[in-house]
Amino acid sequence: MKVAVVIVSYNGAAWIAGALQSLRESSHACSAIVVDNASSDDTAAIVRRDFPEARLIEAGANLGFGRGNNLGIEAALRDGAEAVFLLNQDAWVTSEAIAQMVAFLAAEPGFDIVSPLHCSPDLGRVDPNTQSAYLQRHASAYLSDACLGRVQPHYAIRGINAAAWMLRAEVFRRVGGFDPLFFMYGEDDDLIERFAHHGLRTALLPAARIVHLRAKAPQPPQAWGQQIAGRAERKRSALLLELKRPGGSLPGQLLRLLAAGVVQPLAELLANHDLKAFLAGLLASLRVLAEIARIRRHARLCAVPGAHFLNLDTP
Repeated sequence: MKVAVVIVSYNGAAWIAGALQSLRESSHACSAIVVDNASSDDTAAIVRRDFPEARLIEAGANLGFGRGNNLGIEAALRDGAEAVFLLNQDAWVTSEAIAQMVAFLAAEPGFDIVSPLHCSPDLGRVDPNTQSAYLQRHASAYLSDACLGRVQPHYAIRGINAAAWMLRAEVFRRVGGFDPLFFMYGEDDDLIERFAHHGLRTALLPAARIVHLRAKAPQPPQAWGQQIAGRAERKRSALLLELKRPGGSLPGQLLRLLAAGVVQPLAELLANHDLKAFLAGLLASLRVLAEIARIRRHARLCAVPGAHFLNLDTP
């Protein structure tokens, strides 16, 4: 199986070599595609100098995680990849992980997406964020079996965060890429909802492991307004997820927007005196309201099969 690995980088000079070196040492051959979102550090230079086998796509601007991945996915599919592995810039794979996932997809035609077990900060611990946000919600059977010492080779799971996804190429032609409505946060959850809507199945492969460092480049202290803007971006993504669910009517969507974007933050303001949360919720709601026509178009588009949001010149 021809595998292309897509890594979106942004100021990832501290970690990109670790990710690419792990791919170089993979027992299953793969090609690496790095999409650099206009890093201001040496990320692109490190790729060019130390990993000439990797294909570097310089976006020229910070497109965000989803749109950056779409560029890499497009390149991978044009190059004839049979499977695409999405990997975060601050993550690395064990030498057998890609081979294990490829073997699973070859043996299990009923599954379309496979995820390794996400560990952090090392192979000795499960990533806490993945455990709380995804494993506890969508993989209770795995957690139970792990506690009782009877882990199975794989588990059907609704979804897991996109730090490490292996997908058959056909998935993107059937469901499309990441929705550009999302700049940061929630874009993987949106795709998970679309996988489920189109009847695609995801498996968790506990024996395959990656380490997700959960690292971020140092940032200067944020002003009060910047903190509100950051929280508003997260809230906007959460509202987008709600409004993009298939089958929603406009009145119902507006009511959900009012409840989640105004009423709930107002209640939190009264109960917890969290002014930042209230202002962030209000700002997010106004942004989403201004985009409601586009959101509804994208919701209708994503409800039908197609290579949405991908510019492909191959069938």
